[in-house]
Amino acid sequence: MSNTTPSNDDTSANAAVTERSRKRTIIQIVLTVVVLAIALLGAQMVITSAPKTEKRAAPPKPSRLVNTSVLKKEDVQVEVLGFGVVKPDQQTNLQARVSGVVKQLGAKFVPGTRVQKGEVLVVLDDTDYKLDLANANATLAQAKASLSAEMGNQAVAKSDLDALALTTTEAEKSLILRQPQLEAAKAAVASAQASVKRAELNLERTVIRAPFDGLIIGRDTSLGGQVSPTSVLGSMASSRAFWVNVAIPQADLQWISFPESGKKGSAVCVNDASAQSTECHKGYVLSLQGFVQDNGRQAQVLVEIPAQGMNPKAVPMLVSQYVEARIQGVTLPDVFKLNPRLVHEDTVWINKQGTLEIRKVPIAFRSAEFVLIRGDLNVQADSGIQEGEEIVTSNLSAPIEDMAIRTADSKAKEKPKGKEQELKP
Repeated sequence: MSNTTPSNDDTSANAAVTERSRKRTIIQIVLTVVVLAIALLGAQMVITSAPKTEKRAAPPKPSRLVNTSVLKKEDVQVEVLGFGVVKPDQQTNLQARVSGVVKQLGAKFVPGTRVQKGEVLVVLDDTDYKLDLANANATLAQAKASLSAEMGNQAVAKSDLDALALTTTEAEKSLILRQPQLEAAKAAVASAQASVKRAELNLERTVIRAPFDGLIIGRDTSLGGQVSPTSVLGSMASSRAFWVNVAIPQADLQWISFPESGKKGSAVCVNDASAQSTECHKGYVLSLQGFVQDNGRQAQVLVEIPAQGMNPKAVPMLVSQYVEARIQGVTLPDVFKLNPRLVHEDTVWINKQGTLEIRKVPIAFRSAEFVLIRGDLNVQADSGIQEGEEIVTSNLSAPIEDMAIRTADSKAKEKPKGKEQELKP
């Protein structure tokens, strides 16, 4: 076995390979560093050359164009609105006082016709009643004749008693003078006279007349019909006055004046509920009913419309007509009268030098037609309104406290916002 020793040439070759490998590694590292440096430099150049952002204040919001109205105090009479049904102050059924057959109907005995007191409505056949009257008169004549004969008998008896000069007691004297027979004859005459009066009255009752001035409501009989004292011939209502039970909220009673010490109650204007005319019939509050309406639990105020209060230009007043009643209540001094649409629950919108202020207000009275605001401003509570202030009458869909507003004849006070925003060009 022999030992192999490397030659000098092999050693030199290996060293050369190692040196080249080391140089290649160094070159790769250098190139990598150079590439990274170039990339970082390029990134830095991109970053430094990019446009810079600028901080700008947000532009003020555009102001809302609104309409306004200047507030003014006034004395306003509260008007309470209610509804009810018309009824007459008197209504009665027409009935005969005697039995009989209907012989004639009055020309005005027609539903809807107005009649005067005493006008003939129904005439019954009076033949039987005329016979009864004739019989009663005959009986009366006979009774009077009997009375005359008895008075003659009494005169003869008195003459005989005086001629005999007998001493008698009062009882015996009464019998001798036929005093009982005379009293009986007088009673028969009185009875016959009463029968005559009854027959005359029954004959008169065959004619049924209107008991008062009024309106015929209905007719329930015809020619040839048999009637009795229990039969209803028709019905009529008085035209002297109409009554209306007006239903109103109980809270509104405080505004109504009721009759006292000879003074009438609050004035009332009554008209057909569906009428468009402003004409109405004039009446007054008569009383407060002692009950509330079952439907809605509203108070009942009785209103009277007298005949002299009827307005010929208004819709005629009819029985059972559904009407509206405007009751003129008390007068509230120094209040603001506003349209209900300007009052949002219990607040109003005020133009406060170009900004919107939502302010609470003390409501004195509210109805479907207007709202009355008390004229007192509570500065500490930030509530109430003052005369001369501007109320916003426009309808704002999304009102916000302190939002900018303007009117057509003024410039809005723009309120710059403190918050800044970053905006890119």
